[in-house]
Amino acid sequence: MEADEFWNHLTDGKIEFLRHTIKPLFRTISQVNFKTMRFEKDALELSLAHLSEETEKFDTLKENIVTVVSELPLSVNVVSKHEDYIRSVLSNAFWTEMEDDDFDQLAGTIGPLMKYREQSTKPEDPAKLNLADVVKTKEMVEFGPQHEAVSISKYREMVEAKIADLTQRNPILQKLKSGGHISEEEARQLAATLYEENPHITESLLRKVYKHQKAHFIQFIKHILGIEILESFDEEVSKAVQQFIQSHTYLSSRQIEFLNLLKNYIIDRGKIEKRDLVNAPFTVIHPKGIRGVFSPQEIKEILAITEKFAA
Repeated sequence: MEADEFWNHLTDGKIEFLRHTIKPLFRTISQVNFKTMRFEKDALELSLAHLSEETEKFDTLKENIVTVVSELPLSVNVVSKHEDYIRSVLSNAFWTEMEDDDFDQLAGTIGPLMKYREQSTKPEDPAKLNLADVVKTKEMVEFGPQHEAVSISKYREMVEAKIADLTQRNPILQKLKSGGHISEEEARQLAATLYEENPHITESLLRKVYKHQKAHFIQFIKHILGIEILESFDEEVSKAVQQFIQSHTYLSSRQIEFLNLLKNYIIDRGKIEKRDLVNAPFTVIHPKGIRGVFSPQEIKEILAITEKFAA
């Protein structure tokens, strides 16, 4: 029987068929892990965007996948078995060399691990905690033409050591340290000098390791030299979100989860736009994004917060 014909002419007999024959079948999917299904769906959309050369969509989906993969706990032995592959997914080199078969491998390898992401219940397999791995998962940064990778804390040490060393002989750094003003041309010369030498310092890397997505190159240099302290972007965003939570004591756990995701999204990207709130990763919490989680009045209040950090 055709599907349209079945639904267009429902009878008591068909309803009984649905109730007694079809309904019990839904129990068979009760053990399906929907985080896995969601990841596999995202991987498929990513492959389609790659195939159709939709660059902007591909980059957005890629960022979301990198974010969720970075949240896999290497402290769980089942996850740690795939540590090398996970770290490769988090690298830029992985995405520059992607081919069609790689998307299938991504879904097949990472998908089943999604049930361990930010888990709140005991995993199905025995979990052996390796506490040395707990702080490693997301704390990696790549730099230089060879895509060398080290922890964020290690890279920050390398940056500060390099600038301390160069300050002894670089006139532009010396000028900055003494409180002098430098021109745009001098700023460009300094940026070129710092990129040419290991650890190949760039503005984007400084934004990542110092967790401040809006500061500019010279601001970071002044901060490192100790002459102009940057206010923490992370703290600014966290404070704004926390104030909203504290002023709305009735919030549900799902609403708080959405707000925490919002906070992390802004901190990671350094910006947010209104349309982002109805797209991934917010649609993971509700298919309609913010519209399915908050009331119109609450949305207005949240938008007032996001406008402070808009692009």
